Amino acid sequence: MPFSRTQKRIRRELREQRALLSLAIERKTLKIKRDNLDRVVFYPEHNIAFNRIAKSGNSSVILYLDEAIRGPSSHQNDYKQAKRSAMGTGKSLVEMSRTKQDRASLKNAAFFTVVRNPWTRTLSAFLDKIANGPQDKYGSIPGFGDNSKAGFEAFITFLESGGLHANHHWKPQNDALLLPASQFKSICRLEHLSTELPNALAESGLTLPNSEQLQQPHRIESNQHSKLTQASSKLSRYYSPTTIQAVANLYTADFKLGSYNLDPRSIGLSLQSS
Repeated sequence: MPFSRTQKRIRRELREQRALLSLAIERKTLKIKRDNLDRVVFYPEHNIAFNRIAKSGNSSVILYLDEAIRGPSSHQNDYKQAKRSAMGTGKSLVEMSRTKQDRASLKNAAFFTVVRNPWTRTLSAFLDKIANGPQDKYGSIPGFGDNSKAGFEAFITFLESGGLHANHHWKPQNDALLLPASQFKSICRLEHLSTELPNALAESGLTLPNSEQLQQPHRIESNQHSKLTQASSKLSRYYSPTTIQAVANLYTADFKLGSYNLDPRSIGLSLQSS
């Protein structure tokens, strides 16, 4: 049995290496982050590739893409099943490497992603995974079960002390990209999804929902109340001058990636102690 598991692992690694090599050849770059291999969904019929980033609206975008391609999901009341089904609408990089036609399409695939303001995303990750202690697997992380400004500060201190890449829900967005940002046709911002996503997909042939719908989480995700943290309306409740500066330092590359303003006053935060 152990030998069988070893064989499976070797086969999987070989498939992944072949997929990464195919991408490197077609895109003419060796700057590929292998850890993010499974974070990209390809839609070769529409010549697009979506690099998913946790806590940046990726679930809703996946559901909107699936709806645009296949119509309304048959799993309206089952978020996990709906998302799993939506992911299956596209292909993984490993699947794309299996045929000559799909491999060739990697060359001109329009890569796009959706990013989020780092101050809001970091707080959302804390509120979703840490603050209320919903999952024991996060129990060892400082701030777990402490839904307060002090709990958030403990979490940020953990990020500063080496925990920044411990989980994809708060890993820097720039580090969640499979390819360098220069290889992306579009870097959409969640705060402007209603206009930037249609622009990114203008040549895909897909018809997206109207702007009012796109500015909200997909209706299936909206039923997952624990996931919708409303972080943008709670910033002043949790941030202090110390954590404002810490997040600005930790996620400097993300502010640049999304062209976000590093002045906290741009989103209603103040560096003055309250």
